[in-house]
Amino acid sequence: MSVLRTVVVASLLGIALIACAPVHHDDAVEVVSLARQIDTSRPDHDMCSSLSLTRADVATYFRLADEVDGETFHDEAMILPCSYSGSIKMLGQLRQWQIFAGGAAYLFDSHGLNKRYLCRQRCLDALPGLQ
Repeated sequence: MSVLRTVVVASLLGIALIACAPVHHDDAVEVVSLARQIDTSRPDHDMCSSLSLTRADVATYFRLADEVDGETFHDEAMILPCSYSGSIKMLGQLRQWQIFAGGAAYLFDSHGLNKRYLCRQRCLDALPGLQ
């Protein structure tokens, strides 16, 4: 009986140690830079005062927004006069991004990556400033 108890205790300790080990995510997102842009030539630019994104917001956006095809993006995206843009490190690759008020975004790089995103309900719930 004591051998069984020793095996069980050793197994539980092993599981506990594994649970405490640091977790490395391959999908880690690091927002390297961000800057706000407002197209003041557009008459509706005054709506931009409420748009505010942090680095954490940008990471949340790319975790929750839906990647969509070009046709869906064309049909549903609202490209408003205010946006944030910058660079982001995803999967070890440096990429550029732009997120517009209203929830549309681009993710691209110099190697031909060109993705489009829409911030739908779960994303808008997490980032209400995009609405």
